[in-house]
Amino acid sequence: MDLKEEIKNSIRLSEVIGKNISLKRRDNNNYVGLCPFHKEKTPSFNISDDKGFYHCFGCGKNGDIFNFLMETENLSFVEALNKLADQAGINISKQKYLIDPKTKNHFHLLKRVLESYINNLNAPIGEKARNYLHQRGFSKSTISNFNLGYSGNLKSNQYLVSSLLKEGFSLKDFIDVGLVKQSENKNLVFYFQQRIMIPISNNSGKVIAFGGRILGEGNPKYLNSPETYLFQKSKQIFGVYNSKKILHKKRFIICEGYTDVISLQSHGYPAVASLGTALTESQIELIFNIVDEAFLIFDGDIAGKNAMEKIFQKHLPKLKLNKKLKFVFLPDGFDPEEFINMYGLDKFENLLDKASGVFETLWLQGLKFIKQNEPESYAYSWNYLRKKVNTIENNNIKTAFRDEIEKRIRLFREGNKNFYVKKQFSNTNNQKLFSSKKHMPKTGVEIKIGAIIYLMLIYPKICVIFDEKLSLLSFKNRDFNNLKNSILSLVNNIPEITSKDLLQQMIDKGFTVQINNFMQINYPTRLNLDLEQLNEENVCTIFKELLNLLDPRNI
Repeated sequence: MDLKEEIKNSIRLSEVIGKNISLKRRDNNNYVGLCPFHKEKTPSFNISDDKGFYHCFGCGKNGDIFNFLMETENLSFVEALNKLADQAGINISKQKYLIDPKTKNHFHLLKRVLESYINNLNAPIGEKARNYLHQRGFSKSTISNFNLGYSGNLKSNQYLVSSLLKEGFSLKDFIDVGLVKQSENKNLVFYFQQRIMIPISNNSGKVIAFGGRILGEGNPKYLNSPETYLFQKSKQIFGVYNSKKILHKKRFIICEGYTDVISLQSHGYPAVASLGTALTESQIELIFNIVDEAFLIFDGDIAGKNAMEKIFQKHLPKLKLNKKLKFVFLPDGFDPEEFINMYGLDKFENLLDKASGVFETLWLQGLKFIKQNEPESYAYSWNYLRKKVNTIENNNIKTAFRDEIEKRIRLFREGNKNFYVKKQFSNTNNQKLFSSKKHMPKTGVEIKIGAIIYLMLIYPKICVIFDEKLSLLSFKNRDFNNLKNSILSLVNNIPEITSKDLLQQMIDKGFTVQINNFMQINYPTRLNLDLEQLNEENVCTIFKELLNLLDPRNI
């Protein structure tokens, strides 16, 4: 019998799929469940044990037991075949699909080394390492779930090598998997000493390398195994194997380091991180083989912004339909673990809600080039946006982005025409214009609130002048309220802040969508406001009228 058919006849498809998703039996041989390949609320993923076939009527994914493992665990066919044969108890040692003996031996070596690191952590030699992990908030279950260990000192490393040499491994094996190297005088140099050890697994859960976090002072703080034939940093992602076990429970997150991944996964988030390199196309492709939407989380410092910029520029041309990458910035000085510990999961979810998509990120990048009283800066901005859109390889996405860009440019131009008021609207006339409520623009409550926040953004000094009244204002719309409070807090701390810096700070804090919406509404025209000739008396008059127009019962 063909090996594939033998495996199919030995393992029920529902048995394999049922390990990942909850299935409901329809009859003796057919099941239905929520599709693991896309988000849905009503089950449309059908499994037939008789036919050995699955099909989703929602997204169209279909295949057999091998396809399922290859798709969900990102395995090659040979890897899927070996895993299923092992599960079925089929001996394939004489088959042509047999794994390379050298590779099998090296997987076994790395597994034995990991076991030794775990033993070190739980032995007297690991007391300092255990204390560090507990101080960082890692529970015993987290330490166990992620197989954290301790590399020990030179003496314990030497003992480890000598013990494993007696088990039949060679010195070349240790060098090949990146555990040691030889100096010019043939002495062994150990890569990992006195470090917390974090195993790095491939997509099927086999250890292929390690990451080490130094205890105490010293550099580098974090150290990865050197690249080997098993481990290529640009093609591997830390945390992907464990993340696949909790897919679709919460939003999928890409973060910056091992501890971020461990912390986020402990809170139920499928989370991964690149391994000391900027996120590569191969890694993004690997992620999108698993999920359709991923949230990139960066620190709010300059390094975080630079990292985001690199990934954005790399990803933009490669955009794919139904594959979304969103960008999230944490407040400066926080990593995900620290933010969650201080503010809680609800606030963290709010940050994810405010994530900026690729298009919004592109649009805001273009707006940064615009400077007042410099018409050529507008031309540069539009040219930048159009050039960037033209780099997108997918024609459907390119067309959609191009249409939206041109629409926004048109709206921006139309609004600009009204930035300059006619001469008869002098400052005196402006004051008369707004001296009674009947002359104010007839707008809804949200537009009035938006106008207040818009004026706070373009003329920060207004926050100082009306500090008490603004502090007492509380909007029903939580996003408006959070933005208002954030502006007020920042201006109180930095009264001399410019409008440009204030706008950038609010974008960095995650208010991209709200600010972009404000910029699309033509407030200068609604308020008869000349942005080129702002003066305190005029702005205060308009702002006071807006405050008076608000009915506290409706906001």
